[in-house]
Amino acid sequence: MKTLWRSFKLVLPHRGMLALYLCTAAGLAVFGGSPLLLVKTFLNRLEGKPPHDTVGRHVDAWLTNTFGPGDEYLWGLCSTALGLWLCKAVFDYCNTYLATWLAQRLRMEAMQQVMRRLLTLDQPYFDRHKIGDLVSRMVSDGDNLRRTVKIFLDFLQQPFQVAVLAAAALYLDWFLFCVGAIGLPLLVLPLRHTIRNIAKQQKRYQQKTAELAQAMLQKLAGMRIIHAYDAADKESSSFNTLAMSLFRTGMRRNRSRAIQRPLTEIVLGVGLVAVLLIGALRIIHSGQGDAAAFVTFVLALAALRGPVGAMVSTLGEMAELLPSAERTFEVLDIQPTIREAPNAQACPALAKEIVFDGVSFDYGRGLVLDKLNLTVRAGEKIGIVGRTGVGKSTLLALLLRFYDPTGGRILIDGVDIRAVTLASLRTQTVLVTQHPFLFHASVAENIRYGKPEASDGEVVAAAKAAMIHAEIMAQPEGYKTLCGERGGELFSGGQRQRISVARAILRNAPILLLDEATSALDAFSERRVQEALDTLVVSRTSLIVAHRLSTLRNVDRIVVFGDKGGIEAIAPHQELLDISPTYRLLWNEQQGGADGAKPAASGG
Repeated sequence: MKTLWRSFKLVLPHRGMLALYLCTAAGLAVFGGSPLLLVKTFLNRLEGKPPHDTVGRHVDAWLTNTFGPGDEYLWGLCSTALGLWLCKAVFDYCNTYLATWLAQRLRMEAMQQVMRRLLTLDQPYFDRHKIGDLVSRMVSDGDNLRRTVKIFLDFLQQPFQVAVLAAAALYLDWFLFCVGAIGLPLLVLPLRHTIRNIAKQQKRYQQKTAELAQAMLQKLAGMRIIHAYDAADKESSSFNTLAMSLFRTGMRRNRSRAIQRPLTEIVLGVGLVAVLLIGALRIIHSGQGDAAAFVTFVLALAALRGPVGAMVSTLGEMAELLPSAERTFEVLDIQPTIREAPNAQACPALAKEIVFDGVSFDYGRGLVLDKLNLTVRAGEKIGIVGRTGVGKSTLLALLLRFYDPTGGRILIDGVDIRAVTLASLRTQTVLVTQHPFLFHASVAENIRYGKPEASDGEVVAAAKAAMIHAEIMAQPEGYKTLCGERGGELFSGGQRQRISVARAILRNAPILLLDEATSALDAFSERRVQEALDTLVVSRTSLIVAHRLSTLRNVDRIVVFGDKGGIEAIAPHQELLDISPTYRLLWNEQQGGADGAKPAASGG
């Protein structure tokens, strides 16, 4: 119920449209039930008897006074019925349109809220969740939230119809009404059980759907490897297993859904038969009752089957859809672990130094960094090397506040970065990673991403500085060429990396973070990208994580990470060959020398 109320609260900002919807629902109920009064009047006229009830007499008098007592009476009665049905049709259209508008508007706003929330969450959240699950929450669950609200609005409409028809039936014969409704309490326990089972199976169904979506994304992303290893049959089989599991879960849910309507129909049908039997016996054997009123009552009771059955069916649909709404609200309720302090200030422009003061960090699998101390002077170029998994990239992630240290602190000119706003911190930094990410947008838009207000001239200047201008202009559409999904075909890895370097040059941030920016490239591409990076590092404080030590020839100092989450040595290249076993081993491995042997002096 809490989830349902939260779903409905999303509609409350649109109170005007909601009020119109409720008005049309009331009008639809009134104009849908009104013809029953004309039916009773019509039957009384056929019997040649005046109506026995007050309402019937008023209707009869109005028809007689308006149209006349003869054949005009019947013409007037029929035209009035057609008018009522026409009004019902108009209200039905307006009601359906308003319900759809509210539900669609809610879906759009819910998706916007979910995306806004996801964009504010920190890296640990995305480390824990699969992309397929997040896509499912955005698309499938967002649509199910729309359906939840639409169904709930339909549910709100049914009580108006039930109230009008029940009032008419009670007015015509309260005793028979109680006879017809006597079986409804018997529905409560079975429906409660089926609704709970539907909700339970739906949660499992959504989990299976997310697993299937993740498997699909993984297989499509790994298509080259699948084909290279001739594993299409194997992958198809594993996908079929997941699909069949989804099918079985869905069928268990659908069995519970399928039992609801027949169960309701049986109970309502028994009540209607009891009404027909008792009502007919009363008229035939005791002469009690009015045949016209009895027939009208049966029509009203039969008409009640529709909205009552719809309400029961709606409960089942809401039980099926509410878990999706819960998943949507789970995202909206998440608070990022990386948050700004209540009194966060602007980050000072780097003028002196960046200090890592006793920094420790643990991903949850043991310490990656252990009481690390490092000072980087403003304008200094620092190389960072070490074995895989010793925390080199983690150091950059901590400076960007993708994560917070589990111990120690990071200072920029004496100010703890946890005390500054995220925007002001990240405005001072620019990151170039090993695998360049280009959005599905034009080359110009990708370069301009770090500085949206940049002019075309600035974009071209950045591309020239990154030595990618000529290759961009070689494309038929030049700077309008699409990257992203098609970028893999139009640009090589080195070209894509130089586009990302151009993006970094245009951003012109004072702190540059390079995370193995050339390690995935061939020797020729690496040289071109390195030339672009040499332009980028000028006049910037740079932290450069590198696998290939040759790319660090122009840095001021090199930080060597040991194997226990700390720094083994900090020094220029030549000095490290004397004092750092790890650095000497890495250098010899890359130069083809014998392990541990000191090579000839080398510049840089």
